[in-house]
Amino acid sequence: MVIAGKINRVAFYCRVNHRDRDYEKYLGDVMKRLEEKYGKQKWDLQIFFEEASGADPDRKEFNRLKREIAAKKIDVVVTMKAATIARDWGQFIKFMEICSKNNVEVLCIDGIEDAQAIFQRIQEFKKMFFEGSGVPCE
Repeated sequence: MVIAGKINRVAFYCRVNHRDRDYEKYLGDVMKRLEEKYGKQKWDLQIFFEEASGADPDRKEFNRLKREIAAKKIDVVVTMKAATIARDWGQFIKFMEICSKNNVEVLCIDGIEDAQAIFQRIQEFKKMFFEGSGVPCE
């Protein structure tokens, strides 16, 4: 959770394909998105960069990011878009649940594909159609 007046810990998760290895070109957009959402703050920026498939469950930096979130070392995650987190819905939902449990918001630079909004719609769908129905939600 981002708190005004303290140095907040932000993780920039950048997963790229084999052709695009320059995460630094996105850092200005990361800072702009953070400022749009939270205003002027002081940030401790950590980079989680990897060249990997979004369907791979064994991504080194992705798994390191999840451990850092669970250890309460991250306040907010910024990524390019929801598909950067995972191309597999199960992985995406589990990641967002880890973030939710640890009060970590996920911001996407691409506001059209916003992870937080997608996760919220999934949670509402599960509640509306599965809770109390006897159908397992896991």
